[in-house]
Amino acid sequence: MAVITASTSNSYYLDLMAGIQHALKPANWTVVVADVAVDGVYESLLEDRIVRRLIESRTAGVISTLTLKPENTKLFANWDIPVVFVDSSPPANAANFPSVTTDNYNASLLVGQHLAEHGYKDWTFLVYPTKWSTRFDRERGIRDAARLHNARVDVIECDNDSEAAYEALGVHLSKSKPVPQVLIAGNNPLLLGALKLLRHVNAE
Repeated sequence: MAVITASTSNSYYLDLMAGIQHALKPANWTVVVADVAVDGVYESLLEDRIVRRLIESRTAGVISTLTLKPENTKLFANWDIPVVFVDSSPPANAANFPSVTTDNYNASLLVGQHLAEHGYKDWTFLVYPTKWSTRFDRERGIRDAARLHNARVDVIECDNDSEAAYEALGVHLSKSKPVPQVLIAGNNPLLLGALKLLRHVNAE
């Protein structure tokens, strides 16, 4: 069994891997991990190489934590290798592939409701690229929440790693006057980068 991750620097994927290994342990299956986004930076050619290697090794199945390219999903299907997308969606032309996701849209609405109830009306949403399909519903939910609660939201995109988040937020804050009341981080690596920047700003 193979798990295709989108950056093992994200602790979320480490917890996911632990759960998968725990579930497969009674069956004595071996789990291998393939990272297509080393240090949070997605590489298309790396995805292609990984898919070819998994097919060559005749892996029993694939769990993918990001939306694979349509041609790679088709390759797995042609070789009768089952694929399940976790916390991600299948390609648009392969909607029949199973997918397990959280309700990112309504979760984002709840985040916005919570902020509004505390009187916060100026938000900044730091988010990763659209290659990670969870971006769409998370951003849609935050934008809709802002409209519902008459709040203002700035969306900042950066690569999916803490250093990129540090740099992007630093640029934004240098131009944003006054400083936004709220920072919403799209995931753990971006949160870590944002916290690092804020610690440096407060120390100056």
